[in-house]
Amino acid sequence: MKKVFLSLAVISGLTMNAFADDISDMKAQIEALMLKIDKLEKKQKSQTRSISKIKKQTSNDNIKWDIDFRTAYDGLKYNRKNAKDVTNSAVFTNRLWLGMAASPVDGLVFRGQMAVYSTWGGNDLPSTDPFQNVNWRASSKPDDVTFKLRQAYFIYTFNKDTEHPISISAGRRAASDGFLANHREGTKNPGSPLAHITNMEVDAAMLKVDNLFGLEGSYVKFVAGRSYDNINQTSYYGTPYTSVDAVDTDVNFFVMPISIYNDGQFDLMAQYTYINDFMGANTNLISAMNPAGAVTGAGDKHMGAVSLEVNGLNEDNDFLDDSTFFISGAFTTSVPKSGYTMLGSDKTKTGYSFWTGFIMPDLITDNGHLGFEYNYGSKYWAPMTWAEDTLSGSKIATRGNAYEVYWNLPIINKYFSTQIRYTYMDYKYKSNIEQFWADPELQDGDATSAQDLRIFLRYTY
Repeated sequence: MKKVFLSLAVISGLTMNAFADDISDMKAQIEALMLKIDKLEKKQKSQTRSISKIKKQTSNDNIKWDIDFRTAYDGLKYNRKNAKDVTNSAVFTNRLWLGMAASPVDGLVFRGQMAVYSTWGGNDLPSTDPFQNVNWRASSKPDDVTFKLRQAYFIYTFNKDTEHPISISAGRRAASDGFLANHREGTKNPGSPLAHITNMEVDAAMLKVDNLFGLEGSYVKFVAGRSYDNINQTSYYGTPYTSVDAVDTDVNFFVMPISIYNDGQFDLMAQYTYINDFMGANTNLISAMNPAGAVTGAGDKHMGAVSLEVNGLNEDNDFLDDSTFFISGAFTTSVPKSGYTMLGSDKTKTGYSFWTGFIMPDLITDNGHLGFEYNYGSKYWAPMTWAEDTLSGSKIATRGNAYEVYWNLPIINKYFSTQIRYTYMDYKYKSNIEQFWADPELQDGDATSAQDLRIFLRYTY
């Protein structure tokens, strides 16, 4: 019995010694691990101090940049009334948007964008605008390789924690590629205005009130700006930036875009626009330099649109769930002053338009989509769409019927994509080029139809 107890004591002692050794080893390992953690923390603190030092040197001002570069091919053809057809089988363009954004404090944002849009081998393309006002489409029509200002504005938001947050903004905005037009441009997120009546570059101030109607996604914007300023920078009368010419007047506008309801699937929007002292003609001012007597201050213009987009038509069907349908109706009304004409008439004229589209998976690739669109415009339909990115003219402003099909195909995720697009415009009346003052009736030499086949490669980051 004593031997048994002795054996147990020996075993117990050996076990305790082994356990003590294990504890010692674990303690050493823990100490080594703590030492490594301490070194890592010191290294992290050092890096944090370096980053803080950099931020202090730059006053915490950091600008985020982005790139949108597109190379495109366009093949153009125009049929003309009692005249020879006109074609250009190959127009190549480069378009670069260099964007910037900064938010030094919560609630205050700056956004800007410089743009170059040029034709291969081209230089200073002539403008067909009687007023030579390139501000409307400075970076939306191909020209030379000069950088132009496309966007530069601030947004300040206050009352963020209330039921109706309010934002104010001022500066230059590219009010193009707006709601519904983004699909045909291969852009996921649309711009602010309704593209059915507004697609141009503008300088304006804005007030936005969120949740004004108590409906999901609702807001209203009040936008006021100037689209034409009758100033003379080098006045010979010693009064620079003024004008003694009473022929032209400033053109100001008021726009009210409204998001009525948006739950991610159903997006219902509306917009009203009023333009004061708009463009028209005065036959008493016809001259060799101004054969149409075109002037500003000819009258007022009213425009309105209601647009609905449905994203995902049926959750139980993968094809329909990944499809989009939209429909939009719009009007434009011209009200000439006494002694002037607008759209070739001294009477109030109203034009109407209808626009619908369907975008669906292409059934060939994983993320490619096919789009089909149709537009109709009446005789006096005249929206503000001079920045329309179709070399053959504004499809949306077509007086007649327009048909379009396109294939948007991502190549490398969201960074590199391509599009093939064909647009056909069947003009029943004069095309959009002289929409703001000319009589819509077709004259000899006017285009009766226009076609544009476009293929582009696009890099975004």
